[in-house]
Amino acid sequence: MDPTHMRQRVTDARVVGPAKLAGFRLEFSVYSTEWKGGAANLGLDEKAHVWGVLWEVPEDELNGLDAYQGHPTFFRRKDVTVETTAGEPVIAWTHRVAHQERSYVRPTDAYLHRLRSAIRLQGLPPEALDIVDDAARPPRPTIAT
Repeated sequence: MDPTHMRQRVTDARVVGPAKLAGFRLEFSVYSTEWKGGAANLGLDEKAHVWGVLWEVPEDELNGLDAYQGHPTFFRRKDVTVETTAGEPVIAWTHRVAHQERSYVRPTDAYLHRLRSAIRLQGLPPEALDIVDDAARPPRPTIAT
């Protein structure tokens, strides 16, 4: 999440830095009324990983962030272990869509621009941009012959 968006939701949040989450893939599988298109979600995939930003959130502001994310009705907080760029494991949490449907919802160009800008601003590795681009491509249709 970009710093401006995060500070609007959690005023005292502090950036720790980039982190990698293994066992999940980025997917656009939920419709955002704010963005009028697909929004990022995490799908289980033991062969994949995603990059993100590790934040330190004060305990007294956690409920506000949960409420913004729609926890527990629309999104659920999940405990995860991420790896920092120094290779250190850190116990953290993320929000995932509560009712996983696994269907592709096309993200808007504006939403993708926001994600890419945040990736660059937060110093995530170039691979993070590739992961976004791959997830944003519509799935190939399958035809039974």
